[in-house]
Amino acid sequence: MVRNFGNSALSLRRLALVLQLPLAPVLALCLAVSLPATAARAPQDDTPPGAKLLARIPVAPLGYQAPGALYLLSGFAFNSLDFIDSDHLLFTFHEARLLRRERDATASDDDQMIHADVLALPDGHVQAGADWRMHDHARYLWALSGGRFLVRQRDAYWTTDASLKLQALIRSPTPILTTEVSPDGRLMLIEDVYERHTPEEHKKLSLEDDDNPPAEDAIIAMLDVATKDIQAEFHVQEPMALPVTSSGYLEGEEKRAGDYVITYHPFHGEPLPLGSVASECDPRATFISTTAVMIASCGPNTPDLYLDAWTIDGKKLWQGRRDGTLALPNVVPALDGSRFAIALLHLSHSATTPESITDADVESQQVQVFDTRSGALLLATDASPILAAGQNFALSADGTRLAVLRNGAIDVYEIPSTPLEQKKKK
Repeated sequence: MVRNFGNSALSLRRLALVLQLPLAPVLALCLAVSLPATAARAPQDDTPPGAKLLARIPVAPLGYQAPGALYLLSGFAFNSLDFIDSDHLLFTFHEARLLRRERDATASDDDQMIHADVLALPDGHVQAGADWRMHDHARYLWALSGGRFLVRQRDAYWTTDASLKLQALIRSPTPILTTEVSPDGRLMLIEDVYERHTPEEHKKLSLEDDDNPPAEDAIIAMLDVATKDIQAEFHVQEPMALPVTSSGYLEGEEKRAGDYVITYHPFHGEPLPLGSVASECDPRATFISTTAVMIASCGPNTPDLYLDAWTIDGKKLWQGRRDGTLALPNVVPALDGSRFAIALLHLSHSATTPESITDADVESQQVQVFDTRSGALLLATDASPILAAGQNFALSADGTRLAVLRNGAIDVYEIPSTPLEQKKKK
């Protein structure tokens, strides 16, 4: 069986999925030894210590309206913020308006209009604008390399750049479940539905239970964005998280109770064990650059999480610890791999699972920037409105600038240098 993805084809090989890293109840990121208590506990109304404010762009004149508190934990994507280059931002946001029903509408559509603006720094001058109709409230935009972006409309992908013109990329023949992009913006992961039933079986099962559609499998495919070549593909029985970079993916296997071995699988070459992690919960892996991965694990008798960062060739970079009152991390690596930014919800108390968090538990949303090689904290501030789905902050490709949506404006900061970088400049 062959699925057609635009000009590329996917051969459906029925492979057993070796990855055992599900969407675990992992919360928070905070290197406790690095983050000042004031930065971790209270929103900041001024420029973060050591940072330089480069621009402040009010967003109300652009037509932006913050979503209501009802949507705090909804996971809906109402806006995005990204650097095109060091001097231009792409800001997209939900625009409330009446929409005409389209001829190709489906029963599952929940349309919204997204407005996109290209903003020049430092004055915020709008250099280009566009309106995109989306058919759901899931994430719709990802940064690619070279100032380009991946845009998803229902089950089709497009690319765009500073012109905001959409260029068709690929279309999935079945509903898309998950989309990811590698830290360098060169590889995309698509997880979509794999129909396990014949059309006749599907129709029969649907008639038997109108409220619950038949359960289906999923396909995880990793594609080179430029060529659309398939790097790897897995047939899975249920959706799951797959940490991926442009050269391979991770496998986590529990060898014995509470002891996990993390293995890197390059697309070309032999698997390489990175190390072992002792954990009370399923560890969660996140690529913080194309060659570095951060593993979060649970220790006994503490709500905090432990962190281990390794390179994909097995070199240990650093260790850290996460504050258990910081939850639902959204990680954005710089495209050059030098730094990574993370947004976290600051809670009034520790939570055991994401599902246990309520609106009343959330006090603020913190944004932190770390040096990838050392794990050192370089900048900490807050974001508002609070958006659990993230995309209210952005890191420039070279890791030197941070943009944050806060207090009715987009603030752009120059990120402080590490001591080593300062020494090199001298």
